Amino acid sequence: MGISHSVYMANGSGQDIYVMASLNPEWAIVDFIVDIGLLYVGVEEIKGVVMAAELPETLATFRDLYEFLNIARKLIMGMIAAGTRPGEAAMALLDAFKKTSIRIPYDEYKDVERDSILSIYLSADGVASLVGAENVSVMVMSGDGKQLAMWDTNADHSWIATKDGKIVRSKYGTIWQQDPAEGSVEWSVIKK
Repeated sequence: MGISHSVYMANGSGQDIYVMASLNPEWAIVDFIVDIGLLYVGVEEIKGVVMAAELPETLATFRDLYEFLNIARKLIMGMIAAGTRPGEAAMALLDAFKKTSIRIPYDEYKDVERDSILSIYLSADGVASLVGAENVSVMVMSGDGKQLAMWDTNADHSWIATKDGKIVRSKYGTIWQQDPAEGSVEWSVIKK
């Protein structure tokens, strides 16, 4: 049996955030998301309005999901020229991500590794794989879809989403005490 770890995500961003954890960026989406159909519908909406050269070939891995979400975010910000209905297509994917991830309201925190395990969206294989993992990949999106980050973390590190465009490591053993010297991840709103 593996060592018990916790990856806490505290939300000091000023809005809800949505978090998903996986073993690594190349982990197959079908291994840990039961309701994959929601995400596929969102991806198909994006494919309908964005040129193929800008998209991953398929939605197969955690990294592919990140790339599709990043494109949706750019559509919302008006940074990608698209066909008809770009806003609707982007929102379809962002809404699907929200429905298949962990919602953390502002000023609250959750153990995203454990909550992922308890989530109805994880298959049995996903549960078995996350238990005792030394490292996990984490993806965080702001409620408005304008901020998105993905990074790998030790399975015993905690993080804080802030209002200043960064996700900062928590001081070891705490939830809300920032320790940026130990690590931070950019998740600023992209500018046109």
